[in-house]
Amino acid sequence: MKKVLIISYYWPPSGGAGVQRWLKMAKYLPDYGVKPFVLTVDESFASYPLIDRSFLDEVSDETEVYRTKSFEPLRIYGKIFGKKKVPYSGFTNVKTDNLLSKMSRWVRGNMFIPDARKGWNKFALPKAREIVAREDIETIITTGPPHSTHFIGLALKKSNQSLHWIADFRDPWTDIYYYDNLLPSKNSRKKDAEMERLVLESSDRVLAVCPSNQRLFAGKLNKENGEKVKLLTNGFDNDDFKGIKRSVSNDRLELVYTGTLAEIYDVKPIFIILQELDTPWHLTVAGNVAPEICELIRELKIDQHMTFLGHVAHKESLQLLKKCHALLHILPNTSQAILGTTGKLFEYIGSGTPILNFGPTEGDSASFIKMAGAGESFERSDSEGVLQFLRFCFENRDFSNSATNQFSRKNITGKLVDLLQEFEQ
Repeated sequence: MKKVLIISYYWPPSGGAGVQRWLKMAKYLPDYGVKPFVLTVDESFASYPLIDRSFLDEVSDETEVYRTKSFEPLRIYGKIFGKKKVPYSGFTNVKTDNLLSKMSRWVRGNMFIPDARKGWNKFALPKAREIVAREDIETIITTGPPHSTHFIGLALKKSNQSLHWIADFRDPWTDIYYYDNLLPSKNSRKKDAEMERLVLESSDRVLAVCPSNQRLFAGKLNKENGEKVKLLTNGFDNDDFKGIKRSVSNDRLELVYTGTLAEIYDVKPIFIILQELDTPWHLTVAGNVAPEICELIRELKIDQHMTFLGHVAHKESLQLLKKCHALLHILPNTSQAILGTTGKLFEYIGSGTPILNFGPTEGDSASFIKMAGAGESFERSDSEGVLQFLRFCFENRDFSNSATNQFSRKNITGKLVDLLQEFEQ
């Protein structure tokens, strides 16, 4: 059986959408004759923004998991301000307009390059070398963010040129939508860009989760090297939806949003549109909500229409997807909004519940939704289009999309195995 070492900071009991990509890939790799080994951080040394212990039950018995210590500056931040205040990506769960936030973001953007979790590397690298040597592993996969993880792969590759290294990018690096919020200096931007380019040039394959990111990374390389950037999307696991039946209210339009609602998402237009509905409505939000958005909701006096659950276990979030008329997928209000997509979008698709994609009608998210026949995309100014779609969702509760196995986790894992086999040609 072939062997592969997956090096990922985020692994159960860490929560969030980013954990699932390689958790699910490890689950299905043995079906294709590949044994997964996983190297991750020990929970007691980690600084996870979210914890979801239900993910521990999904770790395959065929996956060997190794954990190491880490040095985490963000743990100090958490001790000072409370564990619930450990910053999300781009500090999207803290207020952005006060001095402490600006100082925190400046420190993150200029003192911890490429990220504040790079302290894990000095513990993870020796363990990775040990696993590679003992198990005679030929292929390693590093996944970021945190993008500092890729430097474990770089070090392994430098010491063993015969080792195949795949660098997986779940998100962009210097082009991430919140990068400017980290207040990087000119020198910090240059250093970040140089590190990013080094990883792209040194790895044997680069994985991108959507077409725009594939083009983005390929564009940072010459034409020949650009061809090594491959598309491997996220997906949904059919097993996750087993036993969950769809049920919706007859009395009011039920909407659900899962994940972080950061200020940059600019939700005011959709809230104003919802107030124009001629039917009762209710929005359930499962995830972190920025303080500025909470203030906006109070200003608009729509509190009675909303329920905030905070972070919920994965299984509970899947049940929510099945118990509403429509799912809200809101894109950041930035020039980069057409680029990339969220991991949760594919679970939205897998749920079979219609999706209202709010933001640009072009781009990866809109394209995936259209491909699956899973809903519609609307510009922020298209209030009438949104209202018509929501009325349709309320009146047509037997909606079903055309999502096929093209987005199933098992099928996507098969595409990964095809890439692994390229190394043998």
